[in-house]
Amino acid sequence: MPLFFNALEAAAHRLSVVPPMLDYFGVLGLHALVAAARTGVFDALRRRPSTGAELAATLGLDPYSSDTLLRSLAGLGYLRVRGGRYRLTRAARLWFTTDSPQSLVAGLEFWERTACVIWPRLESAVRDGAPATPFYELLESDPELSRSFQAWTAALAGRQAPAVARAVPVPRGARRVLDVGGGHGRFSLELLRRHPRLHATVLDLPQALKATADHPRLSTRAGSFLDGELGDGYDLALVFNILHGLDDAEASALLERVAAALNPGGTVVVGDQFGDGVMPGRASRTLLHLLNLNHLVTTGGRVRGFREVSELLRAAGFHAPRRRRPLRSVPTELALASLATPRGAR
Repeated sequence: MPLFFNALEAAAHRLSVVPPMLDYFGVLGLHALVAAARTGVFDALRRRPSTGAELAATLGLDPYSSDTLLRSLAGLGYLRVRGGRYRLTRAARLWFTTDSPQSLVAGLEFWERTACVIWPRLESAVRDGAPATPFYELLESDPELSRSFQAWTAALAGRQAPAVARAVPVPRGARRVLDVGGGHGRFSLELLRRHPRLHATVLDLPQALKATADHPRLSTRAGSFLDGELGDGYDLALVFNILHGLDDAEASALLERVAAALNPGGTVVVGDQFGDGVMPGRASRTLLHLLNLNHLVTTGGRVRGFREVSELLRAAGFHAPRRRRPLRSVPTELALASLATPRGAR
């Protein structure tokens, strides 16, 4: 939430003069966002700044209740009030209006379910080290949850993909791309826009493929990246936001199968969060730790450092892993590695 302490509030919390209520109330902020999105508050204010009474009348809401919600959203930093009229802040306009290219509205159900259904199982996951319900099985068995998850990840990928595509070294003469667990296909789509000779195949579970972007050079292949057939003859493989959901044995097996699917000299690009990256401050480090907890409770996976990913890549037959952090793609770093080219091959 774009909510910040002033100096007095920061001191009070730092000295524990007040209890850590924001930790308790944080999930309430999520529910306020969900309610505002579902009742059309953000879209209505995108069209026209309004008073609480005007907005309640437009949307058919209870006046007192809607005004209470609006005041909370303003306090959280999603709205501001001028002359009695509520207006969107940049954060609300960018992330929570349905006509924004970066809109996260369709993915709110995923985070609502994560916070209220999956995360209460954290205690069990901490005790035995395994998620109560395997995440990918849960997605495949719940079409609505899968749709919301893909919408969330697609919105984030849409913002990151142009910078990532610029940073991916497409091998000379490359023609075929394998997008492992690519779901929405946004990263492949951006590569196709930059490289007219490329054709991409997105491999994922059937529910995930319902969200795959449409493009004449983009095809889909239904299957599990854990044990399904990957095919062969690819020049470039994308493994984005996959390894953090796997244990070491699963990650090793997957990368070995990716290596077998690539032509000699082919390149793999692992896109993920790396735990040994340079962080700008405590808040960023804490968010990464919480993300790591999320991987634990949802998939039994974890955030790895670049060195750990490099070791997995070398063990799978790739050489000289290198690291890139694309500009304007803050959440995602890249690990790049290639297979050896046989001597005399061109």
